[in-house]
Amino acid sequence: MLCGRLDRAALGTAVRLIRPDGDRFERLDRVLLHLFEHQIHHRGQAHAMLSGTAVAPPQLDEFFLGQDAQVRRGDLAALGWTEEGLWRAWPAPQ
Repeated sequence: MLCGRLDRAALGTAVRLIRPDGDRFERLDRVLLHLFEHQIHHRGQAHAMLSGTAVAPPQLDEFFLGQDAQVRRGDLAALGWTEEGLWRAWPAPQ
């Protein structure tokens, strides 16, 4: 939701990052890029670590399309989630 409302001007604004040694200010577009890249790094790290064990890693690829509902059904059930509950916080676009 946040990213969809951002325009070029908003992406160029400074945001405050609270750090133990003092606040820093960075451009929002660069902070978002950092966060996305960091998430990708840890996703790969988790996959690599799990692949080195006898435990089968869970589904780590995104699979949010309607056509993927069957693929995610087992994972959702293992978490005690439902398809309806998963998407309740994400209303369909108007």
